[in-house]
Amino acid sequence: MGRFSVVAVLGLVAATAVAPAGAQDVTDQAAQQEKKICRSEKMTGSLTRRIRTCMTQAEWDRQAEGTQRNTDRFSRDVNRAYANDCQSRPGGCY
Repeated sequence: MGRFSVVAVLGLVAATAVAPAGAQDVTDQAAQQEKKICRSEKMTGSLTRRIRTCMTQAEWDRQAEGTQRNTDRFSRDVNRAYANDCQSRPGGCY
C-alpha cells in the first residue's frame, strides 16, 4: 500500500470514529421509534383468548392520545347533557 493510501485510510477511520454524540442519539431514537412493541389484551367475552397487537412506539402514542381525546370528549358531553337536563327541570337536580 502506498503512503497516500495509508493516510487516506487513517483519515477515514478517524473521521468515522469521532462522530458527534448527537448523531448516534438520533440514530438510536429513530431505531427505537421503528421497533415494534407487542402487547396482549384480553378479548371481550372470553376468559382465555387474547389479542396480540404490535405497533411502533409512535403508533402506540398516537393511539393513547386519541383514546384520551375521546374520553375527554365523552366526559364533557355527558356533563353538558346532565347540566342541560337539570336546567330544564322545574326543581332542578338534587
